[in-house]
Amino acid sequence: MEPIDIVRLEEAVVVFYRSTSQEQAHLHEWLTKVQLSAQAWQFSWQLMQLGKSQEAQFFGAITLHSKLMKFWHEVPAENRDELKQKILETIIQFAGGPKLVLNRLCIALSAYIVHMLNDWPTAIEDVINTFQNQQIPNVTKEMQLWIMLEVLQAIPEEVQIMQAIYTSVKRSTLRGEVAKRAPLVMETTETYLQMQLDREWDADAYGNMTKAVKCASTWVKNIGFSIENCQNITALLLKMVNKCYWPCVQDPDGDGCMSADENDLAEVCLKTLLYIIIQPDCHLYPITASILIKMFLDSLCDITKMEWKPDNNNEDIVSSIYTLFVSAVERHSTLLLTGITTSDPELSSLCSRLVNEILQCTDKPGIYPVEESCSSMALGFWYLLQDEVFAIAYEAERFKCWEYIRPLYAHLTRILVRKAEQPDENSIDKWTSDDLETFRCYRQDISDTFMYCYEVLRNDILDILSTVLDETIAQLQTNPTLWTKLEACIYAFQSVAEHFDGDETKQIPKLMRVLNEIPYEKMNEKLLGTALETVGSYCQWLKDNPVYIPSAIQLLVRGLSSPMSAQATLGLKELCRDCQLQMKPYAEFLLNECQAALTSGQMKNSDCVRLMFSIGKLMSLLTSDKIPNYLDIIVSPCFEELTAICQAETKTPQARIRTIFRLNMISTLFSSLNTDLDDDDQIEDLQNVQPVLIVMQKTMPIFRRIAELWVEELDVLETACSALKHAIVNLKSSFKPMLQDLCYFIVAIFQTRCCAPTLEISKTAIVIFYKDEGCKSLMQRLLVEFVSHSFKLFESTPENGFSNIAETIEMFYACLLQIVKKIPQSLDDKAIAYDRLIFYALKAMTLPENGPIRTSIQFLSHFVMQSRNYPQMTVAVLTAGEEILKTAVVCVACVTPRQQVEKFADIFLSVNKKYPAELAIWLRNIMLQSPNFPTNLVDEAEKSRFITQIIREKVNKRLLQQHITEFAIKARGLSDKFQ
Repeated sequence: MEPIDIVRLEEAVVVFYRSTSQEQAHLHEWLTKVQLSAQAWQFSWQLMQLGKSQEAQFFGAITLHSKLMKFWHEVPAENRDELKQKILETIIQFAGGPKLVLNRLCIALSAYIVHMLNDWPTAIEDVINTFQNQQIPNVTKEMQLWIMLEVLQAIPEEVQIMQAIYTSVKRSTLRGEVAKRAPLVMETTETYLQMQLDREWDADAYGNMTKAVKCASTWVKNIGFSIENCQNITALLLKMVNKCYWPCVQDPDGDGCMSADENDLAEVCLKTLLYIIIQPDCHLYPITASILIKMFLDSLCDITKMEWKPDNNNEDIVSSIYTLFVSAVERHSTLLLTGITTSDPELSSLCSRLVNEILQCTDKPGIYPVEESCSSMALGFWYLLQDEVFAIAYEAERFKCWEYIRPLYAHLTRILVRKAEQPDENSIDKWTSDDLETFRCYRQDISDTFMYCYEVLRNDILDILSTVLDETIAQLQTNPTLWTKLEACIYAFQSVAEHFDGDETKQIPKLMRVLNEIPYEKMNEKLLGTALETVGSYCQWLKDNPVYIPSAIQLLVRGLSSPMSAQATLGLKELCRDCQLQMKPYAEFLLNECQAALTSGQMKNSDCVRLMFSIGKLMSLLTSDKIPNYLDIIVSPCFEELTAICQAETKTPQARIRTIFRLNMISTLFSSLNTDLDDDDQIEDLQNVQPVLIVMQKTMPIFRRIAELWVEELDVLETACSALKHAIVNLKSSFKPMLQDLCYFIVAIFQTRCCAPTLEISKTAIVIFYKDEGCKSLMQRLLVEFVSHSFKLFESTPENGFSNIAETIEMFYACLLQIVKKIPQSLDDKAIAYDRLIFYALKAMTLPENGPIRTSIQFLSHFVMQSRNYPQMTVAVLTAGEEILKTAVVCVACVTPRQQVEKFADIFLSVNKKYPAELAIWLRNIMLQSPNFPTNLVDEAEKSRFITQIIREKVNKRLLQQHITEFAIKARGLSDKFQ
């Protein structure tokens, strides 16, 4: 790199930190290169000279730290003491500020210490001695303490960063050396904090105490400190939390709110306690863990009790306390189960107290997340508890735990109904869109937790919910505006619906009656939305209890003309799907209602599309003489609009949206309209032509016009092809009369554009109809067109442009994979150029995109497996086999993203199974004839071992993947990083 002009560099740094993001992006690359240069060792000090701008000084400090971290090897051993002295002098120079620069210099010293622990074993002791005993003249006692804590806190963080660049042996050694100093650091911070505990705290004291606790926290989190030695620091931290909280709450002249300093200190204390109790090996000390948890409860429960109210003043500290409780019990779940079954009254009481606190956390007054922010963190615990109980091996112990948790989950069920309540009309104005989205996710978590309650309570959960339902209805008699509790109760019923079949005849019938009797017009529309979703959730139950279907239909029809039409169409879709045969008596009535909803213009496009699924299912129930009339009424408007757009050749964005919308409606209808149902007694005139086929015969010209008009719009083509695919898959053999027209449609698109949607529909037709003798010839010709037009696209693509058509390549080989797996004989055709198939598959393997890599490997593997059955395919593999393996090895060694290299095991396995003798020859030719193949980072012995491993593994794919991954690591020079 050219010599760096320090004036120009300083100007660039100032511009970088004071400019817009666009200018920053321009400078970032150059400044990064500058930092990486060897000259950075010199200019970093120049930039930190007194008189320079704060931006320049900061850049100098972070550059010094970066060089220490990444380029330590550039520092000669004889210059390291001088470097240490220079860092210390500069730290003292900046003791008066700016702190931003001083902080980076302290971190730089920490990085130096980590590198020098072997040569400077007393480094941490020396830092503590120097700064704790105020040995630096002209620097205040508080600032020396600040510097010491900054340096100590950064050491574990620097160790974490360096672990990513060290070998496993060096990582372990480094961590072990640093861990030896943990007791000293913890003792230093404890001593300081103990001294501060009985003093009055000012702003500086809060700052240094917070820093001291953060220092201890970082050592516990990143290095570890056995909980056997943590009782003193735990007691100290708990006292500090209480000293932060109680004076402000008990001050008669105050507002009861903790200050920012008090909040910060309490939060970092609680976070440190959390790191102590969740350390990786802490489960080995259950007695100590129980002592610490008891200390938590004894010290903190009064705070949670004081703050157990909506809109409380100090939500942050309560949230941190509950996080500590939940984390402790999740980490020590075995201790909890022991406490449930133990005869030790102290341990039993401890566990009961802890579980009760988490229950109180779940039941925190107020609506989440606006009026409280704690309850969500407890929900995961209720999954863990029941999961741990049911995983107990011994039946007697499991039964005892189950008996213990049953009343807990019964109580929890009632709590969850309350917590699921939505904000009412009076409070919703305070909610932001982010609040509403957070609440939506929270309600989904509550729904999942209802499922866990079911696992414990089984059918009893319906009795509990039914009782709550009765209470809610009684409250509504006196106050009709209290809809939120009723909505939440119905939501709870919905959450557990999948567990109940038709045998439940007590509470679900009651629910169905209630849903139909609610005066929705007098209440918030959200109540109707939840009721509609709930009806859809109980469709399996309705199938076995069809007497309740009319009331369900009545409710869903009401929903179609309401603002909750999305929920109504979804519920109707589920009802028509799960109870189709039971819906026959109501089919015409519902079709008329659906038609009215479609023509009302009140529904969103997505709701109209979804409604077409129900229309298809209902139309399938009609006699053949009635279907054409409904097709004409409901489907004709779709094709009329599409025809008008095509005739006008209107290619505006609005026309494109309408085209996709109408095609989606048709596609959805095609997926569900099929008169060939399973129950022969239900449907008459099975010999009549399928209605979808009638529609297709009339409208195929429109599909061709759409393809011509929108050939450049992939989403339109995709939607059109999706409609045709649904028709094919739905009708199968009944589609045969339209097969010729379909082929014309596909080839017409191919001649203009080869794209993924057309490839997929071609594959669908070929796979379904190839084995039909009457269709075989046509499908063979379609396959040839499929391949040849794809080749034309590939051949016209520049060598460096294949990533631009990655989606098409992925689909091409995904389709061929299905064809070679299901109808391999179709590829036994002289018109298909095997050499090009293989050539482009190898090209796809070398692309950076995962999709083409995956599908091309899978295709080649199956092609090789099938090839021995077809002479021409055998010749193709024998001709290209060496090139296939060579490309695979190169991809593994240096081309393919490392996360994908395991996939190449399929190629090696398939060749080894079908061409074992050739495999050995090909591999030796490839690997041993060129000294630097595939890279210069693997020697001859490693290549020979890899060849042996590939040849030996004929069955064990997992082991072969391991060999391939290891070879990839060596060939890429990553061995040290992954040792």
